[in-house]
Amino acid sequence: MKYLCRFWICLFTLLVGMPVAHAFTITFSESQLNTMVTAVFPQQRTFDDVVFTFSDPFVELDPLEDEVNVKVTVLAEQNGQRLQAKAEISGRIAYHHQLAQLRLIEPRLDKLKVLDNQAVVSDSLVNGIKRLEGKRVPVILLLDFDDLDMAAFGIQKPKRIDITGQGLRIEI
Repeated sequence: MKYLCRFWICLFTLLVGMPVAHAFTITFSESQLNTMVTAVFPQQRTFDDVVFTFSDPFVELDPLEDEVNVKVTVLAEQNGQRLQAKAEISGRIAYHHQLAQLRLIEPRLDKLKVLDNQAVVSDSLVNGIKRLEGKRVPVILLLDFDDLDMAAFGIQKPKRIDITGQGLRIEI
């Protein structure tokens, strides 16, 4: 009985005195984020029978609207014709736990500006691209945590991601 009482006292002491795990946070500035985002670009998406290639990303964080704006160069290809434009894609960020990816969800294609193109491009391609302005486009990948191999530094998958005035805050 004496040993059983000591066992329970020791167990209680261990449980009460056990250290509590604290969250670890990292904040990436816009410039740091821009460096990391280039690893997942260019990206290709197809809609309305046009193949779009998004490249040259430049990320801007908007903490007031809780949005991410990505300025990109867009190359549109249809039936062998190519058209280049500059655009801004804006949307909310979300973390996909199974794929360990930070994504821009419900992105909108805004501020589309067709660049001067060398070749003659059909009006249907130009009009098709202009019709997409203000419309939703497929999900855009921003960061792939598996590709970043943060586990090598003992960093696990994020629990929470917020846009702040200092940058993108990731809680692990």
